[in-house]
Amino acid sequence: MNNVIKAIETEYDGHRFRSRIEARWAVFFNAIGLKYEYEIEGFQMEELRYLPDFYIPSLDRWFEIKGKPLSIEEIKKCEEFCRRLDNENIKFSVLIGSPDTCAVRVGDYFGICEYVWEWPSERYPGNYLIEAPRELIQTEYHSRFVKGLWVVPDKTEEEVAIAAIAAGKARFEYGEKPTV
Repeated sequence: MNNVIKAIETEYDGHRFRSRIEARWAVFFNAIGLKYEYEIEGFQMEELRYLPDFYIPSLDRWFEIKGKPLSIEEIKKCEEFCRRLDNENIKFSVLIGSPDTCAVRVGDYFGICEYVWEWPSERYPGNYLIEAPRELIQTEYHSRFVKGLWVVPDKTEEEVAIAAIAAGKARFEYGEKPTV
């Protein structure tokens, strides 16, 4: 007996998303007014292959979307992609869950809970690793991914909240298509 539960592919905005969560993030990006590119290019890195989920050209920013914490194999692909593409300047985040569950307030700031690649710096040199948050990977693991808050540029708290709620309410059953 196979106990694997597979995500439901979902059509939206001219794309066939691998999961409803990915489609909900597309709804969020549309609602917030950010043009996205979905799975624009795959990358071969020696024995690893990686296909990032979203790229936002106006922000020069990459996103990997997951419905649950990453496996060791998944986080290693993300790390290798960041190191090879532009270790010192890449903007890359892992988003876990639907936009409506990732929209949070931290102190005076409102944004999207993310797990972001920490560039090498004076404070964190290239060989410095940080214990990865358990929400990112449930196994003890040291990485350069840290928990952060993505404050969406040029958007108000209200705009981000409305977009996150719209994305969370998006329905795709029986051919339904969310409008934004």
